[in-house]
Amino acid sequence: MTDKRYQVFISATFSDLREERAVITQTLPALHCLPTALEQHNQSLGTMVAIRRQIDESDYYLLLLGSRYGSLMPSGVSYTHMEYVYAATKQKPMLILMHENPDSRPAEFQEKTPEGRLKFGDFRKLLQRERESILYWRDARDLEMLLQQFTPELIRKHPTSGWVRVGKQGADKTLDLQKENESLRKRVLELEQEREKWLKGNALSSENLAKGEDPFEVQYKCRAYAGGNCQDIYAKSRLSWNELLVSFGPHLLQPQPEDIILSKINERLQSGALQEVQREYPKTHAVVDIQVTALCFNTIKMQFLSLGLLQKVSKPGDQRIWWQLTAPGERYLANVLNVRRITSRPAS
Repeated sequence: MTDKRYQVFISATFSDLREERAVITQTLPALHCLPTALEQHNQSLGTMVAIRRQIDESDYYLLLLGSRYGSLMPSGVSYTHMEYVYAATKQKPMLILMHENPDSRPAEFQEKTPEGRLKFGDFRKLLQRERESILYWRDARDLEMLLQQFTPELIRKHPTSGWVRVGKQGADKTLDLQKENESLRKRVLELEQEREKWLKGNALSSENLAKGEDPFEVQYKCRAYAGGNCQDIYAKSRLSWNELLVSFGPHLLQPQPEDIILSKINERLQSGALQEVQREYPKTHAVVDIQVTALCFNTIKMQFLSLGLLQKVSKPGDQRIWWQLTAPGERYLANVLNVRRITSRPAS
């Protein structure tokens, strides 16, 4: 008989829900669930990379909502809100636990500003509109009872693979699969090297390629918020090739997985996304989940590859795609980033 466990990502504000979070983390293990969460947010867009990875790896998502909207991302949307949006887009089975009467909670647990209270109210309305089943709680005891009743029901209605402890037979099969996988990985690497060699031998002259301060129109998808409404839209940002290189280049002095390039480009797009979206949707007050389109991302990678500034590298035992600046790429980036000395003229 297998001993299956399920990973549950817990999304909640921090200081106002300490007791309630403790109840959840103590109750779930008895229900064959492993609670996980990012306890502290460091107020950076890079935090979302870690959050998304944890949500991706989790079987279920649990949102605990008290009386606070939570700490804000640079876009103006809270991390808790963004975690919910991402889990919903990934279609994670979820439990929504919402306080029955948030205004009745102590003053220190309330939002301090009118803007915070407005965003919290809009978030509650959004959840009530998008979710058919919301569980309401008043105290920690309610939470324990709701979890004991509805967690098994969630698992039954939405079965997932979970985590299983395997015996010796399973371990032997895993070892065989690992050997087969390693053999296939080596063959893929050989083919990649052949492809790179062919591309270098048939590369266009860089004189004919856009580069430097030449502009490039980057298309991206995002979620735009206006009041309590949210919609997925496409937008465009006009950036130079130097601006794109500066966004991720400093992180590629050593080999990095492709996700790093993607996340850094998305961060660069985030800085101007609100103003760009407001040109077409003036009532938008926040823009989140910036994702450069696959076509644009592939174009950017191939352009820098063709310019000789970027190269693919292999990591033994790692199937991900890794990238690093070439030596000419490092010199070019250094030239772009160099701060020139200003020579003052003597007073006449």
